[in-house]
Parts: sequence; structure tokens; C-alpha cells
Amino acid sequence: MITSSTISREYTKAVIYCRVSSEKQVKEGNGLDSQEYRCRAYADSLKLKVDKVFRDEGISGGLFDRPAMKSMIDYLDDHWQSKYCVIFDDLKRFARDVEVHLRLKSELRCREAKLCCLSYNFDDSAEGEFVETIFAAQNELERKQNRRQVCQKMKARMENGYWCFHPPVGYEYKKDREHGKIIVPIPEIASIITEGLEAFANERLVSQTDVIDFFISKGLQNMNGGKKLKFNKVKRILKQSVYAGIIDYPLWGISRRKGHHKAIVSVQTFDKIQERLRRPERKPRETDKLEFPLRRYVNCSVCGKKMTGSVNRGKSKYYAHYTCNNKECSARPKNISVQKLEDDYVKLLEEIGVEPEILKLGEIIALKTWEKKSKDVSITAEKREAEKKEMESKLDSYIDLVANARSDTIRNRYEEKIEELDQQIKRMENELKNKKTPDIGGALKLLLRFLGTPAETWKNSNRELKIALQNMIFAENPTYSLKDGFGTPKLSLPFLLKHYIDGQSGGLVEVRGVAPLSKKLKRHRLQV
Repeated sequence: MITSSTISREYTKAVIYCRVSSEKQVKEGNGLDSQEYRCRAYADSLKLKVDKVFRDEGISGGLFDRPAMKSMIDYLDDHWQSKYCVIFDDLKRFARDVEVHLRLKSELRCREAKLCCLSYNFDDSAEGEFVETIFAAQNELERKQNRRQVCQKMKARMENGYWCFHPPVGYEYKKDREHGKIIVPIPEIASIITEGLEAFANERLVSQTDVIDFFISKGLQNMNGGKKLKFNKVKRILKQSVYAGIIDYPLWGISRRKGHHKAIVSVQTFDKIQERLRRPERKPRETDKLEFPLRRYVNCSVCGKKMTGSVNRGKSKYYAHYTCNNKECSARPKNISVQKLEDDYVKLLEEIGVEPEILKLGEIIALKTWEKKSKDVSITAEKREAEKKEMESKLDSYIDLVANARSDTIRNRYEEKIEELDQQIKRMENELKNKKTPDIGGALKLLLRFLGTPAETWKNSNRELKIALQNMIFAENPTYSLKDGFGTPKLSLPFLLKHYIDGQSGGLVEVRGVAPLSKKLKRHRLQV
């Protein structure tokens, strides 16, 4: 070890370098503080003034480019008039790779810095450099052995169905009594991820760029620490099997298996996303600047293929139209004006609107059903409250028993039971606290307005909502030709129910009054 008598008088200043290799050591340990304390004491023994301390937090010693190390080298460059001793606690803190060790030593030596290590004395002789290289090689070996051991443990845990890497966006690590450290969804972020993945799987979001825009509109960027959502980041989200409750890692030979964590999308949704990603994504075109809300949601009545949108450039403006791109299709003309097709589509929606009488009947049934469900929920809440009080009573009993227990074994069992009951009570309290009654009146009003006037709702909606409404109204894409217009569409409930009842004899005349329903109308309702 260097002493005050052996160090040159031209060295009067020092900088300290500290490093730990994992985030856990930064958060839970005091390694950095301990290193700095020992280095300061060493500097005092050498009668050196410490100008600055540089700390690399959670950085591997096998790396040359480290933030604090780079800052220290820049600091030496800025203060080139002075000569500094660079003090560090151990050779392992300096580097854990032979090549990195030699490069760093060369960089510091060319800046006339003197290396001072508490556990090793640098010697410039041939024998000293040989021993130093042996020590550096030993440190590198230990690092690689540690990495291999960690990887083996991680692989074994992943084979058992547990995710071991950095949690995906929307998840965080939490400790669980049964599973140990396990990833769990962060509700406010996971709900946005779920909505985006399902929208992409069902082609409501057409491209990955649409997914980025959707996430930004939902504020995901701010929730994720303000990090910019780049294309590669979103692609990793779309390819991440963890969201479907799946664990796999082909790089380690770990095949697809069910994980112990909670999924936020179904396996079917994940598989649909992967199928979409395997298709080559086309380059942006001029047509993308237009909405074309019916693109791929209306089929050609001749060949049955989905119609696309395109634009023809005229002398002074663009002309947008829907078209059937099937070369074998005999439909003529194939290009249909956007204005024409969308006007006919609005007329179709006007024809299938649900009658006011059916809406009134539906509102009565919905309110009565809601009233019954509300009573059931209220009864369930009362039962849960009674269960909570019973648990609290048991908890008090066990607390009394702990005080009188003579055996440590029995006392430990009582304490485990107390902890278990306490957690159950807290979960039940959170459940009762977070249970909110939705606004049935407002939701029902919006639904009835949509069912009664689907055309008006569709016209006043944005592209994304128009696509969602299309999926709610039609069981299959409607067919269209310029000559015959829209064919008879396959509707979804309750639009199908309206046409079914309209097609029966007897109609809904009796619903208008207050007299009891006729036997014929009762039969119709039962059949439906």
C-alpha cells in the first residue's frame, strides 16, 4: 500500500472512484458509502485533499463506458494543471475485465494520474505488471462465473413459470408468500396496454404507428416515466408473451409455458397479434391521410372481397373512392365515390334504427334488471362486511392467545395466523372501498340513443369510434355494389331482434298501452 512517505510531493489532490454492480446494492446496501468512507480515510493518511467523488451505481465492472468513470476522466482533462491520485477500494471496483483494466489504466496514466488502491500496490516492474494482470484475470473469471451462476438460477426459475428479467411495461415486481418475487400488473398502466393490444389484434388499430398514437393519447408516455415511445419499444410490447400469461425464452431453450403471474390479455389475442406482425407492413401511402372509415369493413357484393380505399390525382385535387382490388372480380365500375358509398351507408343505418317502442321496453327491462342486480350487490356487500367483522373478532382472539402462549412453536403459529387474517381484512377493506356503483342512467341513455339513431351517432364519431360502432351493429361486413347498393345485412343483437319482431304477425301494438300482453306477443318474446 502506498504511504505518505512514498508518494511524490507533487501529488496533493485526489479523486475517489466507487462502484457497485447491481441496483439492489444501490437501494438496499451501503457499499458505495462504505467504499467512500475507506477511501477518504486512506486519502487523509496520505495527506491528500479529496476534490471530488465519482460513484457508478449499478454498473458492471466488465464495461469500459461507465457514466462516473467517463465523468472522472473528463474532470481530469478539465483540471490538467493539477496532478491527481485516483483512489479506489479494491481492484474489483476498478475493473473486472483484463482488457478494460488495461485500457482504463492507460487512459488515467496518460493524464498523469496515480492509481492508489487500498488492497493492492501498483508496481511498474515487469514482475509487478505480471502479477497485476493475473489479479485482473482472476477478477474477470469471478465475474463470468457469477454471471453463469445467476443465469442458471434464472433459467431454472423461468422453467418453473416465473419471469426473471426487467418487468415489461405495465408490470412491477412484488413479494408474494407463495411465489416469492413475482410480477404483478400496475392497474392504471396495464388497462391501457390491454386496450391497445386488443385493438391491434382486432384491427381497430391498423398499423404499429396507430398503436403508438393510441398509447400517447392515453398518457402512457407520462405514466412510464416520461420515456419517449419509440417504434422498437411498441414492437417489443406487441411481441411480449408475458402479457398473455406465457413464459418463454428461446435464447435459453425455454419453450412456451404457462406462467404464475396474472395475464392482462388472452392467449388468443396474443396469437392474433403475432399473426398480424408476421404479415409485411406496407409503407405509408397518400390514402392514409384520408379516413376511409369503411375500408375493409364493406365487402364487394360480386366477389365478396373487402373493399379498400384509394385516391386518384386530378388536375387540381385528389379524388377519393372505395374500390375492389380483386382482378378476377367482374364488378363494374370497381371504383365508387367515397361520398356515394358513405351516403348509402348512412341510409342503411337509418333503416335499421331500433323503434322507440322497443327502446322503451328495453329501458324498462334494463332498469328492472339493474335494480335486482343492485339489491344482490347490496346483500353481497352486507355479507362481506359481516365476514370482515367476524375476521376482526378472530384476530382479537388470536392476539389474546399469543400473550398467554407458553410454547414458542404455538406462539409462532398464532402470529402467522394473525398476519394471514390481517392481510385478508386489508384486502376485504380495499375491495369494499374501491367498489363503485356505475352511473346506469347515463350509460343507458347513451346506449338507447345509439340504438335509436345509429346513423346520427356514426356521422358524429371519429374514425376509431366509427369502426367500433360498425363491429357492434353488423355480425358480418355488409356487401355493396354501385347498381344495387347495400344487400341485406347480417345484424347483431339488438338490431336483429327489431327485424325479427317486425317480421312477425301481431307486431308490438299492445306495448303502447297498459293492458296485459296478448298470448301471441308472449309467444313471440319467448321464442326470441
